[in-house]
Amino acid sequence: MEEKKVPVDKQAQKKPGKQVVQLSEQDLELKNRLEQYAEEIIQNNTESLEKLKTEVRSATTSMTSVPKPFKFLKESYGKLVEFYNGLETSKFKKQLADFLSVLAMTYGGDGDSLLYLQEGTQEEFKFWGHEYLSHLAANIGSEFQIRLQKVDGADDLLYLVDQIVPYFMDHNSEHDAIDLLSEVDQLQKIEQYVNHANIQRILVYLLSLVPFCSDQDELDVLLATAFNICLKVNEYTNALKIALRIDKPGKVEQVFQACQDETIKKQLAFQLARHRYQIGEEIINDETLKKIAANQYLSQFYINLAKDLEVLEPKTPDQVYKAHLEEKNKEANFEQIQKNLAATYCNGFVNAGFKKDALMSNKENPWLNSVKNDHTAIAAVASIGLVNLWNIDNGTEQISEYFDLSDIFTKAGACIGFGLFCSGIVDENQPAQAMLLAQLESPEVQVKIGAVMGLGLAYAGSARTELQEQLISLIVEADSVELASMAALSLGLIFVGKCNDEVANAIVQTMMERQESQLDISISRYLAVGLGLLYLGQAEAADIVIESLALIPHKINKYAKVTLTSLAYASTGNVLKIQELLGYCSDVTSDDKGTKIDKNYELQQVAILGIALIASSEDVGSEMVYRIFQHILQFSDVEVKRAIPLAVALINISNPKIQPMDLLLKLAHDRDQELSYRATLSMGLLGAGTNNSRIADKLRGLAVYFMNDSNGLFLVRIAQGLLHMGKGLLTLQPYYSDKFLMNKVAIAGIISFLHGCLDIKNLILEKHHTLLYYLGIAMYPRMFFTLNENLENLPVQVRVGQAVDAVGQAGKPKRITGFQTHTSPVIVSAGERAELANDEYMPVQDMILENFVILKKNPDYKPEIEQPQRKKTSFSM
Repeated sequence: MEEKKVPVDKQAQKKPGKQVVQLSEQDLELKNRLEQYAEEIIQNNTESLEKLKTEVRSATTSMTSVPKPFKFLKESYGKLVEFYNGLETSKFKKQLADFLSVLAMTYGGDGDSLLYLQEGTQEEFKFWGHEYLSHLAANIGSEFQIRLQKVDGADDLLYLVDQIVPYFMDHNSEHDAIDLLSEVDQLQKIEQYVNHANIQRILVYLLSLVPFCSDQDELDVLLATAFNICLKVNEYTNALKIALRIDKPGKVEQVFQACQDETIKKQLAFQLARHRYQIGEEIINDETLKKIAANQYLSQFYINLAKDLEVLEPKTPDQVYKAHLEEKNKEANFEQIQKNLAATYCNGFVNAGFKKDALMSNKENPWLNSVKNDHTAIAAVASIGLVNLWNIDNGTEQISEYFDLSDIFTKAGACIGFGLFCSGIVDENQPAQAMLLAQLESPEVQVKIGAVMGLGLAYAGSARTELQEQLISLIVEADSVELASMAALSLGLIFVGKCNDEVANAIVQTMMERQESQLDISISRYLAVGLGLLYLGQAEAADIVIESLALIPHKINKYAKVTLTSLAYASTGNVLKIQELLGYCSDVTSDDKGTKIDKNYELQQVAILGIALIASSEDVGSEMVYRIFQHILQFSDVEVKRAIPLAVALINISNPKIQPMDLLLKLAHDRDQELSYRATLSMGLLGAGTNNSRIADKLRGLAVYFMNDSNGLFLVRIAQGLLHMGKGLLTLQPYYSDKFLMNKVAIAGIISFLHGCLDIKNLILEKHHTLLYYLGIAMYPRMFFTLNENLENLPVQVRVGQAVDAVGQAGKPKRITGFQTHTSPVIVSAGERAELANDEYMPVQDMILENFVILKKNPDYKPEIEQPQRKKTSFSM
């Protein structure tokens, strides 16, 4: 039997050194036919051009691999181009240009497809399919940028864009349409293509672009477009989320005025309460909505969650320490005063928000009698505020008796505690204002400081102008720099992110006029922190104030400049500002002979904290900054390294990842005592509110390690209290809604505490340990409640798992993985996401389910039919 001969490509045979390509009879026939058409085209045969187009178009139905006609026309492409260049302008030339535009996608240079298309008829290019149009879109983007630099017109490009975008939108390729419109600065045009069917895919993709915006103008356009499309299709909950991110007057009110559905308005009110945004009474006139927006339901649901999880009973510090697992006699050098102080803070953190605790609620053996030191008494009474977090009625009842005592330190503690439990709750009677303003008249400086701190805690983020004048007078006129500094911090908290020029001018003025000896005191740094908080997240708005700081003769001007820069660009991921702050870290000051002289290490530490703050909202940026910190640990002076633990804790707060945990444990055993202290406290911040067993085990080991160091052991106890904060129901994480939104009050509280940790020996370990209570305004339950339209708990099946990035994927991809199914309410950890297990109910809030979500019955729901169980067959021996 004769063997069948396989056809061989003869042209490939002629080329020496090239592997012979064996083609099937069908492929060889196609190749010869295509080459024949190409030869006929060169002979000016119009019909052959149409035949060649038909052959290529029929082969491009699938783009999983390069279509055969594109492979076989490789030799003919150059001839066709040469022939085209020699033609005079005619309809045939334009038709050939259309076809060469398609071939150029494979064989042409950069921009050739666009060039030929512009010279062609531009009539049929949409019929060549998605791959060709995507290639064309890339060419248009590149050409637009070139013309932008040359200041040339781009009307011809915009005409093509208007043709391509509808194709993308009709073929479920919304992300390609958005990319193309972004490249040519026409993103607003996406609004005309949005409808109820594609809003979710468009919105998810738009919001995922936010971290990649190159400047503020681009970000503003992106957010404004997303806001407008949400309002267009009545996506009010998402519109409100974007309005809170835009942070411009009138946007939030616009959403409320546009929404007419009372149930959705309740959901919007819950969103405002989570963000601590106070809206005018003229916008919300319904009593229920007012209570929701005022956060008055928060304590009630938090207690219900604790009952549901059976963790309502108070926990003692010894239960947290698990001292029976540690070596005996280790506390021989732990002073009783410091031991009681650590127990006070641990008790406050662990029982935060539960209305009762194991120490201060014990009337038979009052804990205050065990506290001998004056400043320890402040902490003890203030802890009542932490225990009664968000519960004004119960807190007022428990703490009012301490205002009647003659002891100034218990009064000061009562002021701080009063501010704590009023924090974040809006009450028409304003009990904190009435009580604390009266204490400002006290002749005792310590009581005044307590009242000032209490006002800052109670009204953080409220922008209450009636407090402004009295606190400004304390900044300018107070003899005590401590009182002036805490007044500046309180004003920074009250007007956080509001760019209040009057307050800013008062703080800058007092830094200019104060004596150098006063500004040398460590607590004076809070003048700079208070100034920075006024411009939190406001970017360029702080530039004028930054320039004015150069007029301050004291070195605090540099501290204030770095603090203001880092807070103004907080969570923006601005690479240029990170580089600017890195410049401070690498400063080397030397004399004429090249010998290093004293550096401003404090300034470098603030810069490191600022780098973490700017990058903290974005995962990729946080990872890159973490690598930078590794380099600083390797090559910098030990004084600079001391800020690294605090920065690592800031970018991973309440998110106990393995790598940061191991790094902090290593630094906690460092020979440098200051570095060791900060790393120990940072471990508590890393695991704050998570009950992480690994960190708990490491902290017990550190308690043994610091058995002969009372300060170190004190910080271990504080870290243990933070780790078990709220018995595992609270978090300090200031970012939520997949890190799209930042709670400015939470960031302000954390930063206020971390700046105190930059001089941990003179502040936290001395009489200013009450700075720990600024963490109280950053606390929030990490719970997920499902409610019915009457705001009653509605238990449903909920899946909780690791969040998965499904942006731009086809269909309805899974957005969580490794999930577990629970019945709501549930606890959601950092990096996790919740979703409903079935379609029986529909959430009013569509995209991200968190905090409080109101559900409606799904009218189209059909319960799954249970399969009949098979009859079990028993086998007997």
